[in-house]
Amino acid sequence: MNHPTSPPDADGRQPSTLFDILRSFTTLARTLNLSETVEILGVTRQTVRRHIRSLEDMKGIKLLELRNRRYFLTEAGEQHRREAEHILAMAESWLSNRSVRTRGLSSLDRVNYRDASGYSFHAQQHHLSRIWHDGPPMLRRGFEAWSRAELQLEHPAMTEMKPYRLVYRRREDAWLCVEIGEKSSYATWLGWEWAKSAIGRFSQEDPAGTDFDSFMSQAYPKVFEDGSARLDHICGKIPRTRNGPAIPVRFQRLLLGCVFPDGEPALTLFVARTNTISISDLNLEELPEMDEDLLMEYEI
Repeated sequence: MNHPTSPPDADGRQPSTLFDILRSFTTLARTLNLSETVEILGVTRQTVRRHIRSLEDMKGIKLLELRNRRYFLTEAGEQHRREAEHILAMAESWLSNRSVRTRGLSSLDRVNYRDASGYSFHAQQHHLSRIWHDGPPMLRRGFEAWSRAELQLEHPAMTEMKPYRLVYRRREDAWLCVEIGEKSSYATWLGWEWAKSAIGRFSQEDPAGTDFDSFMSQAYPKVFEDGSARLDHICGKIPRTRNGPAIPVRFQRLLLGCVFPDGEPALTLFVARTNTISISDLNLEELPEMDEDLLMEYEI
């Protein structure tokens, strides 16, 4: 039995999906310009306006206001924008068959990801207690410093770990690098010259590329916004130079929500390259290990 299709809307388009509605909202929330939003999405002005009205009706709140022919986000709109962006990003990864997220009984993330070049990445979130089970010394010291510092980035306990840390600010939809330690995994992987040049740049501009950055940054927002901590084991292949060959990499990553002296939130990363990782349903023996000269398992 054939099911009749829904009649088109007044502007000739089929009724919108929630995906379309969220794209209109997030794009207009970012540009705050209807003409620019229409050009980006390739739809009509009427479509965008209808999408915003539909979303506001569904949520029961006002998300955007039009004053003097200019759009402004309401307080509620600003609060809901990032969540909508996260939902869209996850949906786009899922639809492209590049990212699969699963949760076990512990509700900890397990993510598979395949980038545009066909390289696969695997990540497993672990309970923080695992840092003291098989975590590299850098991660143990980083967590202890963060705890003593009570999240304050410039507390003496945290400044002792400056050579090993990577610090980001959030700028709109991207992560701005504001600090890279000379002994950090980032600097020792890409080289100190590149690391120094990366300060003041966004994370997606590094040689690993935007696909890898998209995969790596999925966990950033919650830790950043909550001031919390998270431990991940990750493996895959990434280059050490721009346009260079991708080589095997395994590491443990500690994400920490911190606070700048001015009270603004920060995201701090301690990353230690190690062959000691555990990822459920993945036979690591079938994957190449990292070269010993690239490991970061030493005492600090």
